[in-house]
Amino acid sequence: MLIITISLILLVIFGVIVLTTFIVPAILAIRKSEKGKRPYKISYIIVGLLIFQWLFFLINGYSLLPMDVADALFVPIWLVLCVGGAITAIVEFKNNKFFSIPVGGLTIISFLFSVLAYGIGEM
Repeated sequence: MLIITISLILLVIFGVIVLTTFIVPAILAIRKSEKGKRPYKISYIIVGLLIFQWLFFLINGYSLLPMDVADALFVPIWLVLCVGGAITAIVEFKNNKFFSIPVGGLTIISFLFSVLAYGIGEM
């Protein structure tokens, strides 16, 4: 039981570290971009939704939903957010490169995670 607790704590710490490696540069990009072009408002919305989706997953929000609803929502929401994040990263790369790189990284990790979770769920 102690090993499971330690591994869960380490997993949460790892998740926080990964999320902060993408959130902190985005915040720095916003502050740095005051001199140049600011990111589009829709970019803030997409990044906020990606972060909210990760937090909702990490706090087991899907376990509160009925099984059929959670199965029907999990993969489509992740994939729609990944497509939105990819479009945002491409558009922002032309506008603000410092903001687009963390968004692209978070999108790639989210996409790989959703494919992995879908693959494991179909076993």
